Amino acid sequence: MQLNNYIAFLALATACLAKTILLTNDDSWAATNIRATYYQLKDAGHDVYLVAPVSQRSGWGGKFDVPSSPTLETDGEFAYVKAGEPSWGHEVDDDHIWYFNGTPASAVAFALNYVFPYYFAEKGNNVTVDLVVSGPNEGTNMSPGMYTLSGTMGATYNSVYRGYPAVAFSGSNGNNSFFKDSLDLEDKLDPSTIYANLVVDFVAQLFTAQGDNSRTLPLGVGINVNFPPVGYQNESCIAPKWVNTRLTGAYASGADLAYNATSNSFIWQQTSWSGLQVCYNGDCSLPSENLIVQYTECSTSVSAFSVDYDAKLSLSQEVTALLEPLFS
Repeated sequence: MQLNNYIAFLALATACLAKTILLTNDDSWAATNIRATYYQLKDAGHDVYLVAPVSQRSGWGGKFDVPSSPTLETDGEFAYVKAGEPSWGHEVDDDHIWYFNGTPASAVAFALNYVFPYYFAEKGNNVTVDLVVSGPNEGTNMSPGMYTLSGTMGATYNSVYRGYPAVAFSGSNGNNSFFKDSLDLEDKLDPSTIYANLVVDFVAQLFTAQGDNSRTLPLGVGINVNFPPVGYQNESCIAPKWVNTRLTGAYASGADLAYNATSNSFIWQQTSWSGLQVCYNGDCSLPSENLIVQYTECSTSVSAFSVDYDAKLSLSQEVTALLEPLFS
């Protein structure tokens, strides 16, 4: 009898922590990282809806594209969906996995404004999203310099704009692999599998801490998480430690270019600037994401951010004083 009661208690606890998650990314719906995360979150008991761009949209930031035609003009990523097929749709055998011919930001809107209120509502399923998970991206997205550039972040802050708690996850495995070629959830050294399991752990902590509160995160707040190289990339790193960080600070960087006079061409590079290292808001004692992931062994950065981009009061007053004659 006691064993039965304990089993019933565990079932109830699992049900209480099981939530509805909207999963998206910028590497396309067919990328290995997102598929691994989808299956691991489902295995943890969550009701997961994967809605992501049909094609690679890395570096598109918060750009908001919608299909110009009801059918695709070119093949989707990995030619998994062909030109001429519908511009949006779902897996034949799983209507919780959707593609959309748009950007990460518009894929979120597609899920919230079409997939849930039309497709699933007509089936009698009224979906209420508890958390938006973006990623894990193929490649890290650290500092404000990448915040504005990253499609992974674009999906995240577009969710936060809409009032949804959201977390961006980015990995160090820039593999750009097709899930039908690379997905192996039994391989304990596969970075995609390790990242997926870390996402499950992180999400579980969020929901546990939420308790009876109505929200997982405060309104207007999101989280940016960056994983270090793991598994086959660094076999000594299987369970990286979580480190509380901030977006700005030492080594924070952004996209830059360099000119090669010999070849008369440009190359992409990352550069750190003083404007990315200044601290005006938040806890200035925290290390930057770049410092932890790039220069600390086997550590994951976790940074909270707000979509209230206003300067703090003292800075706002300083600027106002400079422009006072205009306001008179």
